[in-house]
Amino acid sequence: MNYKQIVYLSSYPKSGNTWLRCFFDAYLTGEVDINNLVASVTDDGAQRALPGDGSNPAEFPIDVQQLTRPMAMLRLVRQFEMNKAETGLDIPLFVKTHNAHMITNGIELLPQSLTKAVIHIVRDPRDVILSFAKHMGKDIDTAIELFFDKYRVLQDERRPKLCDFISSWPMHVASYANADTHNVRVFRYEDMKARPLDTFIKIVKHAGIEPDRARIEAALEIVSLANLQKQENEKGFGESSPFAKNKFFGAGATGGWQDKLTPMQIHKIEKGCNSMMKRFKYEFSTKRKVA
Repeated sequence: MNYKQIVYLSSYPKSGNTWLRCFFDAYLTGEVDINNLVASVTDDGAQRALPGDGSNPAEFPIDVQQLTRPMAMLRLVRQFEMNKAETGLDIPLFVKTHNAHMITNGIELLPQSLTKAVIHIVRDPRDVILSFAKHMGKDIDTAIELFFDKYRVLQDERRPKLCDFISSWPMHVASYANADTHNVRVFRYEDMKARPLDTFIKIVKHAGIEPDRARIEAALEIVSLANLQKQENEKGFGESSPFAKNKFFGAGATGGWQDKLTPMQIHKIEKGCNSMMKRFKYEFSTKRKVA
């Protein structure tokens, strides 16, 4: 049995990960239901890693939770192989993750032995912080503090999910950008928007699928942000924040930070994200002088 089946769809939160999941639904099935994505799963489902004593790992401390994650992924791979044998479908096992690509407490958050490839999305941190603050119901200054917390963990009290260890934005992005294992390729969110056809052709190819240009064009039309917003307005979205109900799919604007961040906030973000911003060619602001 080939255990290297997982193609991780990874990103720091609010960077385009869910849009990518929707795209693969549209590409592989010809349609998308934002509340029932079928082409990918998430890596935080506690039900896949229930210990033998019947306890809920979502109730464990984060370091104990991490012990259950590799076994959850192994069970997922084995079930995927069984289903593939029954259906004959030869598609990747797409798994969404917001975890940093790190080893914590001796545990690989993305087990190399189960990983075929990683598609990582990076987005301008100044735009990310606006969406991040809104999603968390925090003011921007507080969101910036959390943005640089290298021990940052995401939790969701509304459902029994495992916690996500995201770390800080610079460490999260660097963990993927500097990876020399796992077949990682990083794509800029801005390129996905500005040059969608060319960028998504590369994404599909990296996933191990021979790109079909016409299907990619059709899928991109299906998952236009206007269409996803329409679905969310009509049906709601289970992953929307209680602080911004049914406002998960924003306009996906790039550069919106220029009119919404203060010079001091811009300075903090650019200083803290300097290395990765340079690496991915994000231009620094002319507002660097702080009053």
